[in-house]
Amino acid sequence: MKKTLRLLLMTVMAICFSLPCFGAAEAATVALLPLINNVEGGDELANTVFYKNALSVLNSKKGFVVVENDKLTAAIEDAKIGSKVPDAATMAKIAKDGDVDIVIAIQLDKLEDSPLNAGEETKLQLDMKGYTAAYNRITGKAYSHRIWGDKVIAEALTSRWDWTHEEFGRTVRVEVDRALRAK
Repeated sequence: MKKTLRLLLMTVMAICFSLPCFGAAEAATVALLPLINNVEGGDELANTVFYKNALSVLNSKKGFVVVENDKLTAAIEDAKIGSKVPDAATMAKIAKDGDVDIVIAIQLDKLEDSPLNAGEETKLQLDMKGYTAAYNRITGKAYSHRIWGDKVIAEALTSRWDWTHEEFGRTVRVEVDRALRAK
């Protein structure tokens, strides 16, 4: 009798431990719209920085898969996105037609630094402006946020790297993370 009870108990425990395997959730599909770059002179490096940082955030998060296919490309082209981030209705249409769960768009209007003479040392002030918008088809919620950057740093510290694009990349990482967590 003891052996039968022990065998029954072990069988129940084995079933309980294996139940989470049967309910594996599917990853949310994400569409990353091309950067809406309104910077004077057409800052091409900003496009590269945008994709690099946005994809690094998306790839580091569990449960999200970036989608890029003909169906999604056609949905984005049909939306005719101009020089502003699309509204929630347009993003909902892109999500439905492209069969994705989350749509993320970022608009960059200004990205430059200007010198400030502050007595003994010259400082640089960042001027970054833009917008972020996202739509989550699963929850039906839209997210929008204004991008604003006005940091000041000593000019001597920026001589060895591209400070403005580094700050833009950091902002992209923060905004994509916020868009994924928006509920």
